[in-house]
Amino acid sequence: MRLLASLLVTAMLAVPPAAGTASALSGACSGASASDFDGDGTDDAVVGDPFADHHGIAGAGAVHVLLGRGEGATVVSAPEPGAGDGFGWSVKLTHLDADRCADLLIGAPYADVSGLRDAGAVYAVYGGAGRTAVRLVAPRPEREAHFGWSLASGGTLVAVGAPYEDADGVADAGAAYLFETGALGEGRRISQDSEGVSGNSEAGDMFGWSVAIGRLGGVPGEQDLAVGAPYENDDGLGRQDGEGMLDSGSIAVLFDVRTARGGYAGRKWDLHEIVDADAGDRFGYAMAYAEEGDVGYLAVSAPLGDGGRVKDSGLVHLFQASSTAEITPAGVFDQGAEGAAGEGYGFSLAFTGEGGARLAVGVPFDGPGQRGGVRLVPVRDPGRTRLVGRGGPGDRAGWSVGFSGNRLVVGAPDRNGSGAVALLGRNDSTGIPLAPGTGEVPALDGGGPADFGAAVG
Repeated sequence: MRLLASLLVTAMLAVPPAAGTASALSGACSGASASDFDGDGTDDAVVGDPFADHHGIAGAGAVHVLLGRGEGATVVSAPEPGAGDGFGWSVKLTHLDADRCADLLIGAPYADVSGLRDAGAVYAVYGGAGRTAVRLVAPRPEREAHFGWSLASGGTLVAVGAPYEDADGVADAGAAYLFETGALGEGRRISQDSEGVSGNSEAGDMFGWSVAIGRLGGVPGEQDLAVGAPYENDDGLGRQDGEGMLDSGSIAVLFDVRTARGGYAGRKWDLHEIVDADAGDRFGYAMAYAEEGDVGYLAVSAPLGDGGRVKDSGLVHLFQASSTAEITPAGVFDQGAEGAAGEGYGFSLAFTGEGGARLAVGVPFDGPGQRGGVRLVPVRDPGRTRLVGRGGPGDRAGWSVGFSGNRLVVGAPDRNGSGAVALLGRNDSTGIPLAPGTGEVPALDGGGPADFGAAVG
């Protein structure tokens, strides 16, 4: 068994490899696969345990990279960990530079920044043999903004949600930020009061709760941004408070965000425009994006929507776009008559385009005792949807979902009180639970797990 040494990043701010050229270490990544963090030619998976005790610090958090060859894991920790930072609340394997190794984005939305409690931070850890790290923070950090709550990326473009930011003086209205990791500079802030963004900032909207980047109908070749505001009040008639439906939710889609200056072009979607919506549906709670050929798919959940006419059972709406067509509604997924109120269908989402677009829908409160599970939906043939990754009583499997190549990663952060994950092959229905200190996953140094599997990627 080969266990890589625990990675403790020591620099608070390091210069990232240039986006336009391969790094000096790119030779180690020449045979890397799409989700390959260490450059050994196999896809890896990443698991967040945001409130794990680590290095003797209570609730500092840790991230585990599960190696694709089944030869152990490496642990990534914050450069200067603090108690309760939530390091690993959000995680994403992506590609931020020109080498072929996957890079890692890690959110720590409870980290203190410049003395501001819970302002939040994000760490970009570059894969391969020489793992440099960059810390991203809001240009003007704000107390309890929880910057890093959500993450998305498209190449060197990174989106970060700060849903608790008091945007434009409005409590918890929320904001999102865009960064170019290839030429790191100050992040660009977007709120519902930014020019060209539909809607307006209101207390408790939580704009930035979820984010996604992809091709959503802007100029071909340019990146578009989707931002979820699941606690927005909107009845589809422009009433966002008072008579508006409380916490019905919405998403904003902004086109060509990399090149947009002086205002954005885009549109807003409310659940009311797609299906019958109610207060509390929380449309925009989770989002996922993938491409298959010329088609880009965006999945958006409303985990308390009335899926299949079953109240509060949850639903997921699918949008699609192409190089010649703007984003349009393409379908609604739910559990039909099998659904039950409060199961949380759509609590988490993950997409893959490998071997045909497949959408993983987390249902963590499904079944007796909240066992949980995942509905795996072939987008072109949703009638072949399967329930996979079922947990045991109280596990809440499907709290988080992700893909590592063709493997599905299912987080169950309440299994045995400290969490576990399962990795499922393309045709598997179950997987062997993995947790720190068991099997190939090393125990944490100076601490222990708390919610292993709260985030996966």
